[in-house]
Amino acid sequence: MAVKTREEYVESLRKQKPKVFMAGERVENLVDHPMFQGTMSVIGAAYACAHEPKYKELATLDSPLTNERISRWNHIVQDEHDALAKVRLLRQMGDYFSPCTYRCITVDMINAGWVTSYEIDRKYGTDYHQRFINIVKDIQRNDWTLGGTLIDPKGDRSLRPSQQSDPDMYLHIVDRRSDGIVVRGAKAHSSCAPVTNVIMAAPMSRPLNENEKDYAVGFITPVDTEGITYICRTPPPRSGPSNVEENPYGSRFSAPVEAMAVFDDVFIPWERVFMAGEHEFVGLLINVMTAFHMMSKCACRPSSMDLNIGATALAAEVNGTERAHHIREYLTDMISNAELTYSCGLASAVDGEKHVSGVYIPKSLPACVGKVFAAKKLGENRYYMQETAGGLVATMASEEDYRNPETASYIEKYYKGKEGMPTENRIRAFRLIEDLTGSTSAGWYHAMAITGGGTPGMLRPATLLDYDLEAAKTRAKKVAGIKD
Repeated sequence: MAVKTREEYVESLRKQKPKVFMAGERVENLVDHPMFQGTMSVIGAAYACAHEPKYKELATLDSPLTNERISRWNHIVQDEHDALAKVRLLRQMGDYFSPCTYRCITVDMINAGWVTSYEIDRKYGTDYHQRFINIVKDIQRNDWTLGGTLIDPKGDRSLRPSQQSDPDMYLHIVDRRSDGIVVRGAKAHSSCAPVTNVIMAAPMSRPLNENEKDYAVGFITPVDTEGITYICRTPPPRSGPSNVEENPYGSRFSAPVEAMAVFDDVFIPWERVFMAGEHEFVGLLINVMTAFHMMSKCACRPSSMDLNIGATALAAEVNGTERAHHIREYLTDMISNAELTYSCGLASAVDGEKHVSGVYIPKSLPACVGKVFAAKKLGENRYYMQETAGGLVATMASEEDYRNPETASYIEKYYKGKEGMPTENRIRAFRLIEDLTGSTSAGWYHAMAITGGGTPGMLRPATLLDYDLEAAKTRAKKVAGIKD
């Protein structure tokens, strides 16, 4: 079962019993709960693509660890060809209309953990890395989705972890035993975590000091490990198939479930731990994870941009303005935004470096630049989309009015656009623009595009540090004739 189907993924969730709360109630059955359907559709699409001829060669490959066919989402990236395949697969996942495949988290995190555990062993002679290899083999053999529990609540941002009045503001070790560790605290922003198979907790919030060793803790554990509670944000309403005209996008996919994972004195056996106090390696973990995940963002963002471009072109067509000069400029700008972002992902994949552990690490600089650029351009693209469609996007009557015999004829007559274009087609095109720019899901996506995976405030300093500014100054001095 190294490459599961969508149905097998869903069935695996039925066997798990995580402690989940949403809207003030305990959720006993996630699989059949209406608020989790959109999240399972998002992740399920990543499973489905592995069985379609168009994507199979990108989505699957032979694992050097297990000697069987596995999902690319569970692969340890070995070279630039692996990295490029991942970027291309993420772009093509747009064919499933999903705003986020989510399974990129799995490949990003296991590669970061692989490098970090290797480096810790090199310094201390520990056996974290072999444990991590065994975990990755299990993930590959079972085709598990890994959930990320990475960012701490952080409390007072002006204070370090060790300075907080409540030490639980950062996940930390409270007991070390011969058979494992006990951890307490929480992780915020744990997208989709309740409907994954295993979760990885890691200190991704900030580098740590010598006196903060207990906060340097990383492990992978089953999603339903005793003592973990998931408190979930109710996702935006996801309309059903009967409302496909009102919400052509949201009726298929909606924003995934977001959760806070609370660790209430959770026991983690040593075989699942890859960091327990080695604070000086937290920076490495953050850097590698950032390089991988920002490269992912540079591929999934253009995938969403492609749908925006298509929706804008469609709106222009039904309005009869497809040849208007300003519309063509809008489309050109939107295409440029998508391709520039995607090019950053490709550059990150091509210009990476092979680590001694065997992992090929993407180059962080272009990936961080691409992620921030895409976040800034989302608002610009939405301006173009709404400007192209026009005011009807915000004032259009409901689907019920269009189906009501008393009002249908008026809507059919006065909502008509380009000659020869059915009125219903124009309505559907505008509904898509509305869904992509003005719905609750669109609002979630905008916030996620800015902060998801790393805020611009975090990535800009990383960009400056990764760029050789001194070399650029030296070049400028030579041209200016300045001698040191």
